[in-house]
Amino acid sequence: MNGWVLGGLLCIIYTLVVGGLALKKSPGLIKLVKMKLGKNATDKTAITLSLIMAGVIGAAGIVFFILGAVK
Repeated sequence: MNGWVLGGLLCIIYTLVVGGLALKKSPGLIKLVKMKLGKNATDKTAITLSLIMAGVIGAAGIVFFILGAVK
């Protein structure tokens, strides 16, 4: 297993964990994201941002898998 495949695997795990927590509306995740965004952030904003970032990291994981398969 090369580094690209391992990076892709970790990205997919991150996507599953953060995406799952965002869909379950985990209070811990919402609190953490709201701390990073500032006091004016709403719960909906925190959940939306978490889902978007999980999707971006998931797409990166797929790209890493493809790069690992090609090399």
